[in-house]
Amino acid sequence: MVATIIVNFFCADLTAGAVNSVLTDTPGAHVVVVDNSESPAEAELLKAVLDGRAQLLVNKRNTGFGAACNLGFAATDTDLVMLLNPDARAMPGCIPILAAALHAHPELGAVSPTQWWEPSGRWLLPPAWLPTGIGMWSVEQAWRLPRWARRLSHAYRRLALQAWTAQDEVVRQRALSGGAMMVRRSSALAAGGLFDPAYFMYYEDSDLCLRLRRAGMALALVPRATALHEWSHSAAKIGMMEASKEIYLKQHFEGKGAWAERLSRCTAQPARRQPLQYEALSHLPEAIAVPSEWYAGWLLEVSPSPLLVPAIGQLGQGPSVALPAPLMARLGAGPLYLRLGPAFADAPDARLYVSENSAAGG
Repeated sequence: MVATIIVNFFCADLTAGAVNSVLTDTPGAHVVVVDNSESPAEAELLKAVLDGRAQLLVNKRNTGFGAACNLGFAATDTDLVMLLNPDARAMPGCIPILAAALHAHPELGAVSPTQWWEPSGRWLLPPAWLPTGIGMWSVEQAWRLPRWARRLSHAYRRLALQAWTAQDEVVRQRALSGGAMMVRRSSALAAGGLFDPAYFMYYEDSDLCLRLRRAGMALALVPRATALHEWSHSAAKIGMMEASKEIYLKQHFEGKGAWAERLSRCTAQPARRQPLQYEALSHLPEAIAVPSEWYAGWLLEVSPSPLLVPAIGQLGQGPSVALPAPLMARLGAGPLYLRLGPAFADAPDARLYVSENSAAGG
């Protein structure tokens, strides 16, 4: 049996949908919902909308995402534990396929499904990128030097393409997203536990992945397993991300190598607003025309980041690619950066566009 942990924070209806998706996929699953809302009214709403087979744990205070997951982890005893965000849904077969991959590959400490951004599966969420000290320096270099920006951005494109086009049973990864991840309990315990409560939100999954790897466990994407994760970007998240990043770097990389000194010298120089060269669009179009030589197979990436790291992607064929307004609105009200190119690992002739996100009212 597989246990599933879902953390709720004032999103009872979303959480109920996540629970239903798990119980539809695996009717015998032990599902634990941990409520971090600090609200008796929210707790009562959860009791009313949750499937009766789900166990509800009401946290006395909001201890953060990682600590709440730990509470659910302690309330279960299965060796396989699925972590699922409330805005995510296990698609049919997702949980059994992930479990089968872990049973077949004892060297794996955790696995993740391919994550769809919308129900049709045409738009895909990017794979996780494992942060390191030298990696953080590389990102800051990319903000200041166009040649570094091109190198980093295309490296991430290759990583994403590998994940999005893989046909293998499992595809090894350096990191996985905690929004939809199945963890082997014995592996997590061997690596020091599930999540470090020092991370209130964000980077707790990076920390876990790094600890699993250092304990000798591998990580993998399982392409045949799919989850719907209707993720949205918000500028309000940036502050928490930066605070958690500081904890992560200090914990794992402080005093190791010369990256911190390099980073300090790098950040003393001003960053570029747009380190890559983009063609400015007067408005966000409903669709973008595809050059005829790419009709057989193209990749469109869309991101609120000028580096296109990370970027949501769509693979397709034909003369145009649509930009649905409801999806684009999820990326916030700021500028959107787009890259359209052939669906090959290297695409030096890919076209770059920037537009204000009118779909979000920006």
